[in-house]
Amino acid sequence: MKAAVLHAPREPMTIENIAIDKPKRREVLIRTAAAGLCHSDLHFIEGSYPTPVPIVLGHESAGIVEAVGEDVTYLKPGDHVISCLSMFCGHCEFCLSGHLSICQDPWSRCAKTCR
Repeated sequence: MKAAVLHAPREPMTIENIAIDKPKRREVLIRTAAAGLCHSDLHFIEGSYPTPVPIVLGHESAGIVEAVGEDVTYLKPGDHVISCLSMFCGHCEFCLSGHLSICQDPWSRCAKTCR
């Protein structure tokens, strides 16, 4: 798979072929159709947010689930998804109506699965 890789802050990213492992527990492998770099990513590029490198940036993307790891129950291969860093419970009226960004209790899911 090709990806833009950041090797050091304030250095140009390089397009490289990278290998992706099978998803581990609570991970999902997505065939990315589109991805963008947001302002959060710019902080890593500029060195404002230190992070281990090399790293592939772009946490806001859209694609299709290829595989799921152990304990993933709410997605399956073939599902169309978007990714973001927002947490959601999946059970409140907002989540059930497709408005995950205004979830009333985003930590409830994490309390059960983020161990």
